[in-house]
Amino acid sequence: MIMTRKLSDDLQAYNQSLASFAGGQVDGLSWWKNLPTNSEIHPHKAYSVTIMSIVGHAGEVERTFSDLGKTQPTQP
Repeated sequence: MIMTRKLSDDLQAYNQSLASFAGGQVDGLSWWKNLPTNSEIHPHKAYSVTIMSIVGHAGEVERTFSDLGKTQPTQP
């Protein structure tokens, strides 16, 4: 319950660009990793690093369709 409250407080502070979450840069993952705050005190940092570390790709979906042997013909 305490961690949930801390995360909620962090989200509000982040949305208002307060104290620990002020500033920014183009590369969001680097910004979160280099943010000079402790993840145990501000769990939003750990959560954000985890989310920003997810690599978005469709490789698994494409592989599944390839395994099925079905492809859609190109349109003329």
